Amino acid sequence: MKRRPVRRRLMIMDACVLIDYIKAERAMLELVVKHVGPLHVISPVVDEVNAIDDENELVELGLVIVEPEIEDAYAAGSRSGPLSFEDWLCLLTAKRQGFTCVTNDKNLRKFCKQEGVPLLWGLELVAELHRVVGIPAEEAETFARSMQHSNPKHITASIISQFMDIIQRQERHRFRS
Repeated sequence: MKRRPVRRRLMIMDACVLIDYIKAERAMLELVVKHVGPLHVISPVVDEVNAIDDENELVELGLVIVEPEIEDAYAAGSRSGPLSFEDWLCLLTAKRQGFTCVTNDKNLRKFCKQEGVPLLWGLELVAELHRVVGIPAEEAETFARSMQHSNPKHITASIISQFMDIIQRQERHRFRS
């Protein structure tokens, strides 16, 4: 099987996607880091996520924990609206560092778009893994359904269907190549 070229990008995850990955399958984060690109997370998000006992666990999976700039912390603290302090910090850090923001949060996505911050949905990382290293479609689907099981409010049947359409298109393309 021929490997696909990888366009590595620097990415930062918000709490909702980090929680989804930790609950579904932590090891998938390690695969993303190895084959798709570096994953960053700001320290206040790590503190916010109860599913993490020790930040060293994330480091062992390959994630890079970033301390936000003090200016961004002040700016995030002075902002109000639909975003949490941690979401503002994630956006401001992404903008300052040139990261792609990986989030499923509609409000954070809206503000990232306004600020010109590139975006990915959480499951797009798995689709990219399927594309670049050929993780089996069944494994990708199992992971997505596990995410849906732990977060049915945000990972809906429609999202799973769209995700599987992407995986199936990749499969057809792979077998034509």
